[in-house]
Amino acid sequence: MADYRLPIFLNLPIRHRTIIHEPMLEWIEIRRYLATGLIEQVTCGGESGPEARICDYAWILEIMQQCVEYDIPFWFKQTGAKVKKGNRIYHIERKDQMHQAEKAGVNYRYERNIIK
Repeated sequence: MADYRLPIFLNLPIRHRTIIHEPMLEWIEIRRYLATGLIEQVTCGGESGPEARICDYAWILEIMQQCVEYDIPFWFKQTGAKVKKGNRIYHIERKDQMHQAEKAGVNYRYERNIIK
């Protein structure tokens, strides 16, 4: 779906572009979109709620690494209710999801008010 939507997004007359991959339900390859120089930030997070699907922490790390390669700010916003790390699935209460994402320490050049 990203390969369908992101080319359209990049061609829109928008001043500030942020990719928000939330809920993150699968891994995506975004290097070619980051390489355009048009993306200012990438945000990722898992899905919340009682029927939340699993977000794999490895996907988060891969997207973060893609952002580091192109020096694009990255924000891991929240873990979601179910996050897979290694071979284990963790169930995270809603009130703890943002804090747990922050504790992961994978944000890159992220500032809350990055767009001026």
